[in-house]
Amino acid sequence: MSSDVVTASEKSIHCLLPWHDGQIQVLRALHFAQRASRRELSNLTGLSPQSLSRIAQELVTTGYIEELERRRTGGMGQPAIELRITPGRILTIGVVIEHDQIICVLSDLAEGVVQRSVVSGNFQSAEKSAQAAESLIANMIEDLPKDSTLLGIGVSQSGFFFEPAKQRIIGVGDIEGWLKLDLGARLTERFGLEVFIENDGRAAATGHLVHGIGTQFENYFVVLMTRGVGGGGVVNGRLVRGRSGNAGEMPMLVPRRNGIRPSVESLADHMGLNYDDPDFARTVEQALAHDDPLLTEWLTVCAAKLENVLASICAVLDPEAFIFSGRMPFAIRTALGDRIRLSGPSIAGISGPSPSVVIDPAADCLEIGAAALPIARVFSGVSRNRPQS
Repeated sequence: MSSDVVTASEKSIHCLLPWHDGQIQVLRALHFAQRASRRELSNLTGLSPQSLSRIAQELVTTGYIEELERRRTGGMGQPAIELRITPGRILTIGVVIEHDQIICVLSDLAEGVVQRSVVSGNFQSAEKSAQAAESLIANMIEDLPKDSTLLGIGVSQSGFFFEPAKQRIIGVGDIEGWLKLDLGARLTERFGLEVFIENDGRAAATGHLVHGIGTQFENYFVVLMTRGVGGGGVVNGRLVRGRSGNAGEMPMLVPRRNGIRPSVESLADHMGLNYDDPDFARTVEQALAHDDPLLTEWLTVCAAKLENVLASICAVLDPEAFIFSGRMPFAIRTALGDRIRLSGPSIAGISGPSPSVVIDPAADCLEIGAAALPIARVFSGVSRNRPQS
């Protein structure tokens, strides 16, 4: 480790979880509820009112949660005091490694992404990608408040895991380099933090599990439309990883060799455009508005292929919703969703409910997902319903 490297421990940042199981349970519930009274937290966690009050006071005293004003009601009795997680105390770092850019974000458990840095270039090389990621993380750690708790570093990376129980991903363009690189171990050694790595599709699914529109569902599947296509499923509030971490690999269901598929690269090729052009999104949105025949053809073929794939996923996972996310322009993802018709499982003429197709309104699901990976390892597996006032 070079002498100019700043580690989290040297900045007096808490790197290990400072909470016992009961405190984690309360923080989980309060994170998903956003605001709640002690009574509501007792109902959400199943802890007795006495235990809940003691644990909540421990977290208030240490500054991890804070008391707000009393809730205004017209009823009898003393209004309840609301609690929330204190902004700026519980943080994560997320890194997104893509072919043309690397993004590093600092996310606050209470407020979401609060800082973002990006470097553009060709990042198919394993070593170049690792060096750029390290530089962005080092700069982010340099600016952290000293009394914060950093849950770890989450990394979203395109590619697939090639060793069971290992966090090593093969990336396209430099297979030999990625085979030799253990990015998680490298980042842990340099910064003294736990590192969580997922393929981009499952990172996107995790982002929706923790912060995105997927929080309204217990079972969903994310279709990630970036330069390529990816996917990730959540069943009963937990990410489905599979044996090696490759569950939900959409490229195997809609391979590149078959031409049209729901990816930015496929759309650009079909339209004769450059997907790296800053005006790409505006150009295809204008084409959509004017019923461009090339775009209409792409949408029709792509929707038919995607509908078949989603029907298969319905049979296997029975999701409540499919979430269309990624850098694909929102209008194009919406147009695809409008063309897809899905049905629920059926037998003897009786059908179950059909899954919804939900369009992610933002394009930053990978950033949110990467930063959410450390959170999901700690805060998964609890009810995400908001308490009733």
